[in-house]
Amino acid sequence: MELKGLLAIEIRPNRCQTPAHLNHLQFHVNLGTLAVTWNSQGLLTRIDWYDNSRVDTTTCQWFALSKGQIPAVLTDLITALKRYSLEGEPLPNVPWDSIDTTGWTPFQHDVYRAISEIPHGETRTYAWVARKVGRGTATRAVGQALRKNPLPILVPCHRVVAANALGGFMGIVDPSQPELKLKQSLIEVESSYRNPMFSFLQPPGGSAWGVAS
Repeated sequence: MELKGLLAIEIRPNRCQTPAHLNHLQFHVNLGTLAVTWNSQGLLTRIDWYDNSRVDTTTCQWFALSKGQIPAVLTDLITALKRYSLEGEPLPNVPWDSIDTTGWTPFQHDVYRAISEIPHGETRTYAWVARKVGRGTATRAVGQALRKNPLPILVPCHRVVAANALGGFMGIVDPSQPELKLKQSLIEVESSYRNPMFSFLQPPGGSAWGVAS
């Protein structure tokens, strides 16, 4: 579906789970349903994930509601997320200049920048992140910052695990819950891409985000 230039589209089946605010786009990927929001300046503010068992995917394929043109970075992001979810293809570098960081603490900035440097297909511990940001004993604070991450998957908090366990994800710590199953799936799909059964068929890594002309 071509999204560039898409304006003020509203598709609101009663059974869709959607927030009641503007500048929101919801779409399906292989691992669930993603909802992206942005502000009036075109900066990304949130990415939310829904387990498809909680969303009626037969009546809610797309939902978009915008006051103006959907940001170019979002059209690129949707394409990248679909490829990532399906094949584990690396996402391009985090488009920091296209993200609304209002309300982030300096510590959150440091933590999110640090985890964005974790290579695709690899994981690091909370203690590693704490050391990376110069706060070696602040593993609990790292966990709290990751819990508040407004852009999961794009800012890859799923790559941070406990020393001997999976750790939490999206504020959830119960491994039986869908969020933790998603975290495991994200780690596995990235690992499969990094170490394919037939390595000579592996495509090249991520590229830069496109810029609208």
